Amino acid sequence: MKKGSYGYIGAMKIKSGMASFALAMIAVLIYFSGLHFFPGNRTAVGIVTVVVCIPAAMALVRFIMFMRFPEGSREVYELIEETKGPVLVYYDSIITTTDKSYGVNAFIAHDGSLLGYTEYDKADTAKLEKHLKDIFLANKYKDLNIKVFNDRGKFLDRLRALSERDDKDASVNEAVLHLIGRISL
Repeated sequence: MKKGSYGYIGAMKIKSGMASFALAMIAVLIYFSGLHFFPGNRTAVGIVTVVVCIPAAMALVRFIMFMRFPEGSREVYELIEETKGPVLVYYDSIITTTDKSYGVNAFIAHDGSLLGYTEYDKADTAKLEKHLKDIFLANKYKDLNIKVFNDRGKFLDRLRALSERDDKDASVNEAVLHLIGRISL
C-alpha cells in the first residue's frame, strides 16, 4: 500500500510484523545452524547472529510504533472524500516529535494552507502545529498556514471552504504533502 493512502497504518502493521518475525527466525536459524556446522567457532557464530538481529530489531521497533496507533476511521475517510473536491489529501500518518508521536487521520494542502485532522483526543494539537511549523520553516515554507484540528466538524467546514477556492499553484501543495510523507512513519 502506498504511503499517504487510507489504510496505510493497517497494512504497515501486518508488513512490519511479518518482517520482524521473519528476520528474528532467520537470526535463530543462523545461530543454531552455525553452532551445528561450526561447533568450535561460537564467537564468530554469535557475531554473525548479532549482526542479523539488528534489522530484526529495527523491524520490531517499526512494528511497535505502528501498533500504537489505530488506522483512521472509515467514516472520517468517507466524509473527507465526499468533501475534498480538488484538494490533495494525505491519509494515515504518524508524526514523531522529540516528545511524542501523533497519529493524524488526514492532512490537506490547498491554497497556502496545511490542515490536519486527528481523531485522537489526547493529541496536543498546539505542539504538533509548532513542530510542523518548525519543519516547514526549515524547508523554506514561510507563508504556509498550518492548523491541526481534533474537532471533525471544524475540520470539515474548513475543508469545504478551501475546496471552493481556486488554488494558484498545485505543485506547492504536492511538495507540502511530499514533505509530510518524508517526516511521517
